[in-house]
Amino acid sequence: MLIMFLLPRIAIISLFFSVFITSCADEQKKKVEIYQPGPLKSTVRDSTSIKDSIRIAKEIERKKKLITNENVVEKLTAFGNNNPETKIKIKTKYGTIKIRLYKDTPLHRANFIMLAKKGFYDSTLFYRVIEGFMIQGGNSDQDNIGERMRNIGLYQIPEEMKKHHIHKRGALAMAVRDQSDVPERYRHRNSSAYNFYIIQREALTDKYMDKIEKKYKITIPEANRRVYRTVGGSPHLDNKYTVFGEVYSGMNVVDKISKVATDNLDRPLKDIFLTVEVIE
Repeated sequence: MLIMFLLPRIAIISLFFSVFITSCADEQKKKVEIYQPGPLKSTVRDSTSIKDSIRIAKEIERKKKLITNENVVEKLTAFGNNNPETKIKIKTKYGTIKIRLYKDTPLHRANFIMLAKKGFYDSTLFYRVIEGFMIQGGNSDQDNIGERMRNIGLYQIPEEMKKHHIHKRGALAMAVRDQSDVPERYRHRNSSAYNFYIIQREALTDKYMDKIEKKYKITIPEANRRVYRTVGGSPHLDNKYTVFGEVYSGMNVVDKISKVATDNLDRPLKDIFLTVEVIE
């Protein structure tokens, strides 16, 4: 009777422990499933995050270096203070043109020296040539010219016109964006950051200068007339574009370039590549 009494109790206890152990095992399995880490997924996410952070930091740093219309005076003034050179040379297949930059047009001087040192002008072109007037350069058809500009900045240089810096033969000046589509009250005389020209026209007569005065409704001072009579130049451009330098060697090269064959848009039929180097 005792054995028969104990057997049910033993069976119940065994069943209890069996259920308890199974429950614990299931609970442990749940814990494993819940807290099982995923190191590979986490590592990929962290790696991507780091790369994005580096890319963003580089882009922020790049933008800080760009020249804009808001910081152009600050940037060019700082560069000019650390880079006082005033002489450059333009090399072409027709020869070398040597130019002295004026100190009293500091922003234009600094800008040209900076672009030369960055190699911006290397492999650009004299893309507009008009005999008896001027040759213009600083641009190119190369696909990366726009990228070069964007990496330096899309900006204009505040005008630095001086009455004593006139458009005499050999004068170096910066172009100004065409504003014929802009109402007159909104027009400005700020310079292009990249496109320059050199005056080529030879000596003028007083009769010709009289016609220029009537055509453009300007007055050519006698002091300027003396220069234009002996040296040459284009007086109708005075007080419209910033002259910031002059050729001191190589005007014969300018004359050679001015005589090349061009199309109806004044573009030379054969490319005239140039490079700009700083002398001193």
